[in-house]
Amino acid sequence: METFLLHLTPLRLAILAAGAALSAASAHAADTADADAAIQLAQASPVQLSQVVVKGQRFAPETSGFTANVIEQDTIRERHVGNIQELFREVPGMSVNGLGLGGVADNLVMRGFANGGHGGDIGMVIDGIPLNEAMSHADGYVDQNVIIPLELEKMTVFKGPSSALYGNYNRGGTIAFESRKGGDYRELDLKAGSFGTVDLQGALGVPLGDGHEGNFAAQLYRSDGFRQQSKTEQGTVAGRLGFKLGGDTTLAISGRAHQGRWDSASYITEEQNNSSGRRFDKDPRVQNDGGKKDFYTGRIDLSTPLTQDIDLLAYGYFTRQTFTRSFSRPVSAAEWRQREEDYDRDVLGAGVSLNGLNTVAGSDLNWILGTEYVDESTRYNFRDGLDNRHNTPLTTGGTLPYLDRDYGSKAFSVYGQAEWNLSPMFRPILGLRYDSMTGDCHARSDEILGGTTCGDMPRYTHASPKIGIRSTWSSVVDTRLSYSEGFQLPPSDARYGPNGQSLDPTVLRQVEAGITLKPLDGLFVDAALFRIDTSNEVRSLGGGVYENFGKTRRQGIELDLGYAVTRNFDLSAALTWMDTKVLQHADPSIEGQAVPSVPRRTALLRGTYRFDNGWAADLALQHNSGYPVSSDGSKTLDGFTVADLTISYERKFWGQNQRFYLAVNNLTNRQYSTNSFIMGGQQLYAPAAPRSFMVGVNLNL
Repeated sequence: METFLLHLTPLRLAILAAGAALSAASAHAADTADADAAIQLAQASPVQLSQVVVKGQRFAPETSGFTANVIEQDTIRERHVGNIQELFREVPGMSVNGLGLGGVADNLVMRGFANGGHGGDIGMVIDGIPLNEAMSHADGYVDQNVIIPLELEKMTVFKGPSSALYGNYNRGGTIAFESRKGGDYRELDLKAGSFGTVDLQGALGVPLGDGHEGNFAAQLYRSDGFRQQSKTEQGTVAGRLGFKLGGDTTLAISGRAHQGRWDSASYITEEQNNSSGRRFDKDPRVQNDGGKKDFYTGRIDLSTPLTQDIDLLAYGYFTRQTFTRSFSRPVSAAEWRQREEDYDRDVLGAGVSLNGLNTVAGSDLNWILGTEYVDESTRYNFRDGLDNRHNTPLTTGGTLPYLDRDYGSKAFSVYGQAEWNLSPMFRPILGLRYDSMTGDCHARSDEILGGTTCGDMPRYTHASPKIGIRSTWSSVVDTRLSYSEGFQLPPSDARYGPNGQSLDPTVLRQVEAGITLKPLDGLFVDAALFRIDTSNEVRSLGGGVYENFGKTRRQGIELDLGYAVTRNFDLSAALTWMDTKVLQHADPSIEGQAVPSVPRRTALLRGTYRFDNGWAADLALQHNSGYPVSSDGSKTLDGFTVADLTISYERKFWGQNQRFYLAVNNLTNRQYSTNSFIMGGQQLYAPAAPRSFMVGVNLNL
């Protein structure tokens, strides 16, 4: 770790700055009466048990021993985003490696894990319903298009495998989205602009009397896209009804429906990427790529108090989904092929938890104990060598795989977490999660030349401890220390077959230290230093044989800054320095290399000025240092710095504030790529959008 810090000059400066701020904070807190009062306030406040909790929301991130970033409703509304992943760049330690493939999920990076979203490195849930797909394109694939930004109350980003409430897919972390519950509001956000883009979002909160409540949201989105053959259309509706059944017993019923259709121009070659006039053209070898998705969920929650201090929550949910995607890509220097994947997915889940707030040894103990069961089945079809989505002799003649099979996955978990407010200087957090997973695979009669194993999955089990300590030193200084473990199942080809019996899950171990400073009125500084080691990775020996072999280290620092300079002027920054290294690999030449697709430095700097006459200007500068593309580091993707500008005007109409805005993205029209890959021996690129304009209005009705 010392060597790592010495090589990160900006990081050293940040640490020195934090130390200076800490000294200033100590001086600022010299008034002992004020400091004593602040320490008392730092103790956990009593938590009301009457609310319906989905999965332990009473564990407040600001008092936790683990790092968690929260983006609240006000910020979500001010950003006017069409897709929730546009908010991820606001989170230190996160970045988006965009694919530009319409409704196909992008790659998300968190804490050095680069396969979130499009793969299984990041877990996501909306109101307790898991969005990760056990068998869809990649283990843990998750699509955020099913979430309506305007419906959200907040999103919480748990860093690394730190939360006991979530299991698989939380290598880099877990993002928990929480929709609005209760309230009386009528909101509309409509914007339109470049490339024929129109985005209409609405949210409605309705008190229904006698303590009942309704919350509803909808989004319609369409765009012709900035490239050839890149039209996207999608619509989403979501709703929730909450009922008071007497006493503090509550019942909630919620549902969601999403449909998406899109065309895709695939990627561009290195030659196109270097030609400014052809970067947005479709390669002539790309066929009629595109996709469609239909997604439906429903959930029922029942919460009732068992005693004055303990609540019981029982819930059940389902997901029904179909997803089809066609994709053209090179398979050699001279040949491109189109493939198509089709997934028909059903999920049933149920769980029960006890949520309590008790006094133990004179101090508050906030705890949760729960269990959950998830049964997921997927009909999977894969065809390669297509001609504009039609079969060819390559597809049906046995030359290329034609897969048609049924996958099953069953997961059982038991979890518990407790925060004990013993004193301001010592607030321990203990958590433990136990996961047990098994499954099966059955090939159908028309499957040809499978090429991948298909059989029963052995039972995998893993217990993951989480330990943290939060300490409040004064009114301006908080620190946290933690250790947490997580796991990753072997790849599907390894676990659905006879060789899976001899494999163990990959183990992740995270250590973390953090500090929160509030040395001046309006100034907020939060820094987190972490290291994540993975061991027991899985490698292929060929011939369908796998073994546990491989280690990787990811370490870095995340800095979150906010400063209200004046009543009208705000500054903020989300900064990340990363260092990744392969410690053990099947190819010794890869050892010591950085993990591909992980930028070493990312930054978002934002300044907002609000004029007294209702006008405001917001300028965001985003920087990405670039990253290695190939495992040996010989192929790279250049970094970029882009600016986004939003000008808004806010005034009262109909007794409420209404906001009109103009957003200019990629203000300087920078040419860059958001992602790069090696396919068929070629380096491919996903070009970023040119400068674009959107005008919109946010109405409170």
